[in-house]
Amino acid sequence: MDAACQYLYFSNMPIRAAKSLPPPIPAFFLYGEAPHAPDEATVHVETIAARSRLHDWKIQPHRHRDLHQILVLQSGRVDARIDDQKLTARGPCIVVVPPNVVHAFHFDVGTVGLVASFATGLVQDFVGRSDELRGFLERPTLAALTRRTLAATDLKRLSNMLLLEFERSASGRSLALRGLIAALIANSYRVGHCAGQVENASNTKDRDLVAKFREAIERSFLKHTGVEGYCRMLRVSESRLRRACLRLSGAPPIALIHLRIVVEAERQLRYTAMNIRQIAYHLGFDDPAYFTRFFRQRTGHSPRAFRAQSSL
Repeated sequence: MDAACQYLYFSNMPIRAAKSLPPPIPAFFLYGEAPHAPDEATVHVETIAARSRLHDWKIQPHRHRDLHQILVLQSGRVDARIDDQKLTARGPCIVVVPPNVVHAFHFDVGTVGLVASFATGLVQDFVGRSDELRGFLERPTLAALTRRTLAATDLKRLSNMLLLEFERSASGRSLALRGLIAALIANSYRVGHCAGQVENASNTKDRDLVAKFREAIERSFLKHTGVEGYCRMLRVSESRLRRACLRLSGAPPIALIHLRIVVEAERQLRYTAMNIRQIAYHLGFDDPAYFTRFFRQRTGHSPRAFRAQSSL
């Protein structure tokens, strides 16, 4: 393959609260927007210029807690900081940014490209049991391409189709965006998955632990397993798991467990005809009223209001 890939394995910078120390790396939903948990179907698409030109083409260091991002640069140059690595590339290239990875970009004025952001819930559906694909999306990547390589993929066409579909309000929009994002991931994987991975094992322990924790949550969240139970599964102490989760996601383990329950609740409200009581019991809640309070506290909406809004 004629693409030059750089795989980066470095943990996020620790957050420090002392007044005499620099402020923590900010976490955004999208750059400049207040953080909040995306629902499982969240897809956002925009050109690189749309947001970066508002900031003099400079995106300062930040991270996204529950969003993956893929950047497709067709032309222009980017100076990138991904965790503690500084890299420079000219388009065409792709950049893969997993959740919680600190990143910053300085683009040449007029850089042409796409930024696609999508929820971790979608990734869980897409990758299935493919450890290789999951690993690709969970590793920060900058892959420089040749024009010939770009032309041999559908990346340019998919970028245009994603931008067009994102601006539409036609029926089937969510389904179309979901399919296009899956195709974007597949094409990025084809050109970005190559040999020559560089791994810093000492800096990946937290990332590996949190990944295993998320996999365990996927298997057991309907049982309402507590943090102590997950620690027994993973054979780690609660303090060790808490440090890793806070370092990578900015949230304690219990918040990640609750987020997965909320994601499943949103799916049931959006795609099934079960009533609120039935959904509550399906999710392991003995009291539907408590489920309603749980959901409202974490989404800002009652289950009934969320279902009504999703059906619009």
